Amino acid sequence: MSAGIDVAVRGTVRGSSAGLRARAGGVLRSAALWVVAAVVVLLAAIVMVLMQGREAVRPLHYDSTQPDGGRAFTEVLRTQGREVTTTESLAEAREAAAGGGTLLVYAAGDVLDPEIPGELMAAADEAGTDVVLIAPDLTVSDWTDALETDYLGEVSPDTRRAPECEVPEAQTAGAVSSRAAGADYYSTSPEPEDVEFCYPGTGTGAIDEASVPHGLYAVEDRGASTLTVLGAEEWLSNETLADEGHMSLVAGAVAGDGELTYYYPDSGDQPRADDEQLPIPLMGLFPDWAVGAVLWLLPVALVAMLVYGRRLGPLAVEPLPVVVPAAETVLGRSALLQRAQDRETALRDLRAAALVRLGRRLALGPETPATEVCARAAAAAGLDPAWTEAVLLTQPAGDDATFVRLSADITSIEREVDLL
Repeated sequence: MSAGIDVAVRGTVRGSSAGLRARAGGVLRSAALWVVAAVVVLLAAIVMVLMQGREAVRPLHYDSTQPDGGRAFTEVLRTQGREVTTTESLAEAREAAAGGGTLLVYAAGDVLDPEIPGELMAAADEAGTDVVLIAPDLTVSDWTDALETDYLGEVSPDTRRAPECEVPEAQTAGAVSSRAAGADYYSTSPEPEDVEFCYPGTGTGAIDEASVPHGLYAVEDRGASTLTVLGAEEWLSNETLADEGHMSLVAGAVAGDGELTYYYPDSGDQPRADDEQLPIPLMGLFPDWAVGAVLWLLPVALVAMLVYGRRLGPLAVEPLPVVVPAAETVLGRSALLQRAQDRETALRDLRAAALVRLGRRLALGPETPATEVCARAAAAAGLDPAWTEAVLLTQPAGDDATFVRLSADITSIEREVDLL
């Protein structure tokens, strides 16, 4: 309703109520903090997914471009014409072991089930598949009975190792770095016939280095196939692949005519003794970036609680019961009717109040019908009875202009009767 209606209803001038655009703006301002927080969290999650996905950060993973990743050596092998297949599937690794060619396995850690190395080696021996292991460490005994590992103890400060063997690929590669290696691979026999060791280290380990052949690089001749151990992860990592003769040694170790399959074991793909998967931890159901998103949400939630939960001052103490002046209820009701655009209810209130005042002015009882009040008022003031009844009873307020006119007519009728 307009300002003119406000004058008719309350007798005061008030600015028009906020429109749809103003109310929408208020809602947007109140939700601005949540919108900004949601956008920040979404952008952070997207960046973390793109830059730090699970498959892009693990050591020597074929998709990782991190300094300790393994994407560089796989791409170099491909550019040299080597056919390279990468997989995390145990089933595909078994097919590669039984299909000839070369099987390269990232054997660091305890991801592989203890029975898997024996199965893969049995299939490789039968099919003539060469197997190359990357840093198997203590698990090397699961792959072969001819090798074991032991820490060198206090290793020599010289991190550069010479081949010191007759293996062709080691002779071609020359010296390599060994700063990340604190252990060597030893022969289980004092005089091995089928195993050659390269890049030996010196230290104070429990095994007598002088009597047992050892080295960071070992090659076992298994008849139809060979088992090669690359003892240092730094020989294949993106950051140090170009150092010394690392890439040459890796290329020589996986050289062959058949397809090269790089198997990177996944803990979720390993069978157990009862042929069941281990229960997945609750956090394992969420991607890695979810942790970062939660860390973002915690301070955002704290700030939101501080902003929306703050007090602007001490609480006001008001005695009860609260007495509300009648004028305030009238003004409040009229404001609600104005905001709701309810002309008929407002007009009905105006007419009812006017009929009560006219009845008292004309000395009519409270049981007098409204039509008789209208007739007596018209007769007393000399007004048209039909017009008076229309104004006080029947004519609807179809729009703001009609409502304002009827309000003015009601006031005019009361004024004419009051003058008597």
